[in-house]
Amino acid sequence: MHQKTLHDADMRVAVLAAEWLVTIDTPSGGVDSVLKGLEEDLCFVQGPYDCCSYTNGGGMQRFRCLEGSHAGNEESIQQTAASQIVVSIPQEIALLQRLFDSVFKHHVNEEPTIRVQEAFGSRSKLLDDKENPNRYWNRADMNTLHGHAVEVPHESS
Repeated sequence: MHQKTLHDADMRVAVLAAEWLVTIDTPSGGVDSVLKGLEEDLCFVQGPYDCCSYTNGGGMQRFRCLEGSHAGNEESIQQTAASQIVVSIPQEIALLQRLFDSVFKHHVNEEPTIRVQEAFGSRSKLLDDKENPNRYWNRADMNTLHGHAVEVPHESS
């Protein structure tokens, strides 16, 4: 019996795409600048959507600056509220290099924590299910589920 891999498995409603899942730790106060910079420098696409990311908040970062850091050798351990930004990109080295360049340009820390994992992400086959009562546009709470505008990106010239 032939065992299929994720590369050739049919999910019926979606296809699986190999991707890199990138997690960026940042002090919570730095989330907006990192996200804005990433969205200016790269395009995080999922099907017919872009600027796709996930931010998980409510964590804490702890560290002590050592000799060689901008702050120099500190005696105390520092702690700050922290968040994680998660994005996915195709497995292309040039794109990953652009992402690292962007993070180092826009991040508030001199030593950003970036984790890269191999993963598979689903991409919808965009079935004709406009009448599905579970889709946000068919629900009474559609405005809450769809979210609110935070920014209108400027068109590139």
